[in-house]
Amino acid sequence: MALTPAPETSPDQVRRRRWRAGLAERVLIGLVLGIATGVFCGEMAHALKVVGDAFIMLLQVGVIPYIVASLITALGRLTLDEAKTLGLKAGSVLLLLWGIGVVVLLLTPLAFPDWPSASFFSTSLVEEAKPVDFLKLYIPANPFASLANSVVPAITVFSILLGVALIRVKNKQAVLEPLSAIAEALMAVTGFVARLAPYGVFALAASAAGTLDLEEIDRLQVYAVVYMTMAIVLSFWVLPALISILTPLRYPDVLRAMRGALITAFAAGSVLIVLPLLAEECKKLMDEVRERGDDRDGDEARSTVDVLIPAAYNFPGLGGILSLTFVLFAGWYIGWAVPVSEYPLFIGAGLASLFGGTTLTIPFLLDLLNLPHDLFQFFVTIDVLGTRFSTLVAVMTIVTTALVSAYALQGRVRLHLMPALRFVGITAALLAATLIGIRVFYTYVVVAPYTKDQALRGLHLLADPQPARVYREIPPDLEAAATGPAGIAQIRARGVLRVCYLDDDFPVSFFNADGELVGLDIELVHRLARSLDLPLEFLPVPGAGEAEAARLLTTGVCDLHASTQAITARRMEAFTITIPVYTSSVGLIVPDHQRHAFQSWDAIRERGAAVRVAVPGNPEAMAIARSMLPNAALVPLNGLGDQRKMLESASPKVDAIADLSEEGAAWTLLYPRFTLVVPKPTVFTQQGFGVAWGNQSLAQTLNAWIIEEKAKGTVDALYRHWMLGDAARRVKPPRWSVIRDVLHWVQ
Repeated sequence: MALTPAPETSPDQVRRRRWRAGLAERVLIGLVLGIATGVFCGEMAHALKVVGDAFIMLLQVGVIPYIVASLITALGRLTLDEAKTLGLKAGSVLLLLWGIGVVVLLLTPLAFPDWPSASFFSTSLVEEAKPVDFLKLYIPANPFASLANSVVPAITVFSILLGVALIRVKNKQAVLEPLSAIAEALMAVTGFVARLAPYGVFALAASAAGTLDLEEIDRLQVYAVVYMTMAIVLSFWVLPALISILTPLRYPDVLRAMRGALITAFAAGSVLIVLPLLAEECKKLMDEVRERGDDRDGDEARSTVDVLIPAAYNFPGLGGILSLTFVLFAGWYIGWAVPVSEYPLFIGAGLASLFGGTTLTIPFLLDLLNLPHDLFQFFVTIDVLGTRFSTLVAVMTIVTTALVSAYALQGRVRLHLMPALRFVGITAALLAATLIGIRVFYTYVVVAPYTKDQALRGLHLLADPQPARVYREIPPDLEAAATGPAGIAQIRARGVLRVCYLDDDFPVSFFNADGELVGLDIELVHRLARSLDLPLEFLPVPGAGEAEAARLLTTGVCDLHASTQAITARRMEAFTITIPVYTSSVGLIVPDHQRHAFQSWDAIRERGAAVRVAVPGNPEAMAIARSMLPNAALVPLNGLGDQRKMLESASPKVDAIADLSEEGAAWTLLYPRFTLVVPKPTVFTQQGFGVAWGNQSLAQTLNAWIIEEKAKGTVDALYRHWMLGDAARRVKPPRWSVIRDVLHWVQ
């Protein structure tokens, strides 16, 4: 039979085949084009988010069933001895990786320059922490509920238990074969969806790049740079190089095989969705080794991957350990670095709590190490970006655990001296150069000053103010002409609403950087005057004392005291107080390193007279403090000036300063080495405006106005702006984009 010669291949055809992009290259192209689209279109790219979300949901379709099917079948095929060996080998590899992660974590403070911080009040301070139920998280009492709610740790435990139980079942093939077929079908589904990855990644990247507000992470750039740089070093050097020196796999081959999964996980911000893809790529790597003749027992090693990939997902990896960098950063950020003596406690507690996730671990460690809890809000902000880099480390941690453990089971792990020394030397040099380089850069090139005090003093009224005259001293003729409290009719006849104010009563009444009298109470008074169609005159309260304020109201110098105060029976003897404007809580301003000692009223009471607490000198505040701390040494404060002097003192002679929580948090912005603690159980107080005792006419008008403004949501909006530092009601300009700010195609 004649042989038909093969058709000649033209050079163009060879070139086309040579340059045909694989899935990883197309995903990378999609990522780059998505970022470029987001930068070009800006916030308009947010419309692509629905496409990205759909892609993520498609990837998630087969993940949970894959974990169940692969774990049960892979474990069920093992013998009991093989299962024990698998646990021992994989556990040893995981401990090795944890050790590497801890070393990198403890080295990160080398990159931190000096930088203090503080925060506005957060409502989370008054909320009771919800403990994580580790039993429900890891014990599948109802496996169907765990499956329905995607409780991955419990699902994994259930699958492992069932897989191990099948080891001793005689007719287990009746169960294993159908599950194997299901696992293969799920891999086919994942493969089909993976082919859509370039388009899904494009949509995700475009939406993220178009909507990310870089100003949100400006103050956290040191942590962001350190975290992201370490994530890149671990993902693209330390872990793949470790695989190459312990197994027959080669460093370039590992990176080449995992690049598609790394890019997809990075773009989606999720490791879970690429687990089936990781298993497939690991098997392909082992097949390549087998084809080279370097692996005689490839089939058995490949089968263990199906167990190790989903199992490793549920253990803390290097990504979670690297997230603990934020705790060390928090200590540096406020000027109270975590001492080396507390590193064992930090590491032990951190690793144990990482099983519950970083949202549990970070606030727990901040409390444990006496660091400001409000810094957790910064972690949440930056973690939107940091999560994507964490997925890179998490992917490589799972891959390293699976590949090294699989070869260890076959006795194929070998550690040669020279490659190991070369690996340690390069890693040490790379880490040192990176960390010291970041420190030098932020010490001598980019110096980020503390600006939260400027943020407080830079606040302005949200609405246009009423015509107003602000006095720094009370005119003598005005006080001499006062004839007693004025009702609403007399105030209208006079043609001006006179208001007493306190200076430096942050954040309710103070002068901002432009010399304007602003604050929550001041803005409320402006809105009241607008509703009455009256101009304003603001008159200071000498000495900032309540007795002086009551005298000015009684004589008629002022109509209203623009300093909301706690509604108590005793205060009603000196003022007529309106209905509540808002609810506040009692807090303590304490040095940052002592915050843990003031977490609960019971703990403070146990210290008895050893605790010295400064309290506003008015009878109401002293009575409340005495009821909460009957044996403590109370030090009366004669006005806000005394409080300022204590905070400015290098060694204040008190352990804590009692204040309303919102106001105490504002003072910590000005003096960031202090923090606000709200002891539990939280003590709440209702805050209202005061008028002269018996001035029911004005009080009734104020009550009606307060009800109206609260119904419209005005009071809540102003509370968020002044107390929480929320400027959401101010219209922010669209984010910078090429289409708007360079080409001017849209407005």
